[in-house]
Amino acid sequence: MNTQKNMVTASVIFTAAFTASSANAGITIEEEIAIISPCDNAQVEVIWMGSDAGYTGELSWLNPLESGADISLWTNHSAVSGQSVVLPTRFDQGERVHFSYEIIKGGLDIFSTANEDDWTQFSIDSTDPHDVIVGIEDIRLPGGDGDYNDAMFRVLFTCGSTVPTPGTFALLGMGGVIAGRRRR
Repeated sequence: MNTQKNMVTASVIFTAAFTASSANAGITIEEEIAIISPCDNAQVEVIWMGSDAGYTGELSWLNPLESGADISLWTNHSAVSGQSVVLPTRFDQGERVHFSYEIIKGGLDIFSTANEDDWTQFSIDSTDPHDVIVGIEDIRLPGGDGDYNDAMFRVLFTCGSTVPTPGTFALLGMGGVIAGRRRR
């Protein structure tokens, strides 16, 4: 990686995967840009925050279960702040959730969090690993303005199991037997 690719302005907040360089007030990329599940069996909700872009872009979730079956979520000019989509799968702790952003009008390009060459196009704030904020620069850097407000969304992780354990089923069954006996 070249030095320019490794530096991002200090106005963009990166945590966990990055450390600040006090000598030049920049941020040095040490690991890949990633949105990572903080727990097992996490449900993921993607919430649109807004866009301040001239180009029209389309945000998609990259489905890890089926190649080529990515799910288009919104275009930045048709989405309404607060709209949300719950992804149709659960994620294990440490599993990455990847997105792509394709410029479909005004310029042609596509960026993905799964592609190392595109990492500079994304700003990820994972200060709260359960509520990750993502911003996208829609003009390939170094040509863009680097404001990361061309598409903005949140990734909310809700942890916990929705499937009862076998012991829970046993207790429920036992309760049904006891209730049935009382009725007689």
